[in-house]
Amino acid sequence: MSATPLSATTLGSLPAEASPAAYDRSSITASIVHFGVGGFHRAHEAMYLDRLMRDGKALEWGICGVGALPHDRRIVDTLSAQDGLYTLVVKHPDGHREPR
Repeated sequence: MSATPLSATTLGSLPAEASPAAYDRSSITASIVHFGVGGFHRAHEAMYLDRLMRDGKALEWGICGVGALPHDRRIVDTLSAQDGLYTLVVKHPDGHREPR
C-alpha cells in the first residue's frame, strides 16, 4: 500500500482512523502568532487547539506560524506543500497509537 500525499484535496480519501478535522479550516481566524512551527509546537499547542476546534470551540484562535530563522525554510516549504496539514501520531500509555 502506498502513502497518500497529504493535502486539502486528499483529506476525503484518508482512512477513518486518521480522523481528519471535520471543521471548516477556511473559517478559522488567526489570532495567535507562534514563532517556529516545529514538532514540539505542533504536538502540543496546535493539538490542543485542534481538539477545541473539533468541539466547535476556539475557532477564532487559529495560529499563524512564523519561520524567522533560515533553518525554518524546510518546515515552511513542507507544510505549504501539504496545505498546512500534517499527521500527528499520539502514543497512549497502553502503547496504542492514534494518527490525527
